[in-house]
Amino acid sequence: MSAIKQAVDLIGGQTATAKTLAFGVTQTQVWNWVNRHQQAPAKYIKRISELTNGRVTVDELLADHEKNAKGGAHE
Repeated sequence: MSAIKQAVDLIGGQTATAKTLAFGVTQTQVWNWVNRHQQAPAKYIKRISELTNGRVTVDELLADHEKNAKGGAHE
């Protein structure tokens, strides 16, 4: 399971994640992060980790980017 999926689940779902992140972030965008890209945009990583109370770390969220850079995720 990707770290972003784990984080979204801990935060309370895609809609809750979108609402708590920033004005203009939609549930559809969060769905894309989880299901298409399997990573969160870098500018949200620190805040996502904070929203999970550190249960999903910045390093774990960054690891999603590293996996994808090596071809580990499907786009």
